[in-house]
Amino acid sequence: MKAQMERLGVQVHGVNLTLEADNPRLIGYAREHLQGMVADTVHTPELLVRCYWSEGNWNPQANPFPCDGALNIVANRMLGRRDELIWLDTLRMRGLQLRFRRDGARFLFEVAYRYDPSRASTNPATYEYKKLFSLMRYLVYHPLIWYLRKFRGWTALHASALESELGGIIIAGLAGVGKSTTCVALMQKMGARIVSENLILTNGKFIYSCYEPIRLDEGSIALLGNDANGLKPMEFPAGVKEKTLFHLKWRDIPQAVKPIALFLPEFRGSHYVWRLSPALAAEKIIAINGLVRELDDFEWYAAALDYLWPNVKLAPRPREVLQRLTQHVRCLELGIDRSAGIQVVVDDIVGALTNAVATLRE
Repeated sequence: MKAQMERLGVQVHGVNLTLEADNPRLIGYAREHLQGMVADTVHTPELLVRCYWSEGNWNPQANPFPCDGALNIVANRMLGRRDELIWLDTLRMRGLQLRFRRDGARFLFEVAYRYDPSRASTNPATYEYKKLFSLMRYLVYHPLIWYLRKFRGWTALHASALESELGGIIIAGLAGVGKSTTCVALMQKMGARIVSENLILTNGKFIYSCYEPIRLDEGSIALLGNDANGLKPMEFPAGVKEKTLFHLKWRDIPQAVKPIALFLPEFRGSHYVWRLSPALAAEKIIAINGLVRELDDFEWYAAALDYLWPNVKLAPRPREVLQRLTQHVRCLELGIDRSAGIQVVVDDIVGALTNAVATLRE
């Protein structure tokens, strides 16, 4: 772990994170993945994340982090002492090991990743980049979302969000229900601006961007046709066979928007828009968050930090924040008939938003 470290600055909603890594390819990937979140490094970031990359067979029982004293067994797969926790096997990503500790007022998160190229069943370059994609959660998104939860009282939800002339739009749902396709279609057809495409943050009143590349499968690309021209394919080195990740061509992504409506899409035999009670909508969002791998992984991650630092900052519980959000917006179930085409979905959403605006003006 003595290779030269390269650094990358990241800033999200005024929170600074410095990423250090001994793998230049990882830093290069992070720069392309994060795009507008990349910023100058600062002397004292709130979060410092270090990544140690190695290759070969992985021993999940070995501690890869240098220590200057004895460690206690905290639990199965965990070592630690006061103000330090080492997670030898998260059971979430093979080869991943974590250490959490404090450096004065700054949080220091370390990630040791053991990359095993022998496990590549496809193109080796593509396999490595898929691992780099997954590592972004532990290197950037999990630390930042945890910090914003603790110190701002924000919580994450699995949703796309846009800003439109009619008001902010949230489209929340499980993976594969058409959030991304609908989001891009609304951007193209009604001039809406994407706030976030996969995860959004909220304090219960406003929604905030959590930028990631937009992922569209071949079916969604075909469905959008020429309307996908507003997206720029993510750049990868030669040899990487990845065609489903896109960036927006502009960087003026809205950072804070007040939503007017929340849609929960479901595939059905016919298209429709139904009102939902705020309480029912909140429960569905909570269930969605628990069923989505990214946020389920995050809750494991956050639980380890809360165990280590239970009193670092007392913040509202995610359930309370989501319940407050659904009280501030019109909650709607959106039935999607896939055979009807994307324009029908757009028309249903625009109609529901128009009705919501008219109701507010009465």
